[in-house]
Amino acid sequence: MTGYAPAYRQIPSRDQLPDEFFAQFLDPTRTYSCAYWTHPDDTLEQAQSAKIDLALAKCDLRPGMTLLDVGCGWGSTMLRAMDNYGVNAIGLTPNRNQHRYVRDRLVDRLFRGCLYGGVRRQSWQQFDRRVDRIVCIGALEHIPHQRYPDFFDFAYRIMPEDGVLLVQTVVAHDPHHAQAHQTPVLTTDTEFAFLRGTVFPSSRLPLPTGHNRRGISEYAQNAGFTLTRIQELGPHYTTTLDSWATALREHHDRAIELAGQDTYDAYISYLTECAHHFRRGHLNVMQFTCTKPGATQPAPY
Repeated sequence: MTGYAPAYRQIPSRDQLPDEFFAQFLDPTRTYSCAYWTHPDDTLEQAQSAKIDLALAKCDLRPGMTLLDVGCGWGSTMLRAMDNYGVNAIGLTPNRNQHRYVRDRLVDRLFRGCLYGGVRRQSWQQFDRRVDRIVCIGALEHIPHQRYPDFFDFAYRIMPEDGVLLVQTVVAHDPHHAQAHQTPVLTTDTEFAFLRGTVFPSSRLPLPTGHNRRGISEYAQNAGFTLTRIQELGPHYTTTLDSWATALREHHDRAIELAGQDTYDAYISYLTECAHHFRRGHLNVMQFTCTKPGATQPAPY
């Protein structure tokens, strides 16, 4: 590492960038979250499918259920759930390009006689339907931490008594965890600088569990959920980030043509800085399985 990224001129937000820019470094499913390598020779696409399968397997899905995907991105999780479990899936995204992309894929499914599902360009605060299961993969870290109690209360309220919420999120470690596990902890504004700005707008990552401030575990439990499993995926995100950075460099010219030099530089810096901090154990990715009282206890993995 040569130090933190320099300050960049204002770059376009994710909503302003063309989908083709992200296609330069994401896998063909356009899954923009930590993948899961079950075999070292897996492709990025195979590892992303394995991550989705890992998350969905924890949800106790059954045909005919309705699955809500909060922050559905380009739809890979909801579409795989529909194909593999026969559920009705509803995706939420505030991004107009993602909304259009998922909508077009759903229309194509309808023409082919497949389950149709739905996608809405709205936030979870605006959602007003009952659902059976909820997945939130890579979206929680973009929610202001002041809204975490509201989010978990919302998830608990709209599901039946056997409901399951699966959250996958990047987490930081509090000083107590870092001291107990001899893990470095990010504490200063300078250390968090690489996360800030347009690429990653949140300036405060959630904790898995907290002492001086609450973590995901406490927010979920306060809403009424039981944490039946917490799985760490940090090393897998290092590999994911390295794969994305390599692909973006390989498509250097096209990426700059689509988004400009400043945006390209910002994304390369973000991906490499992020991988550095995951490699050193500063940050982690975790899947939290949050169940309501009537949920079936998950089988061991």
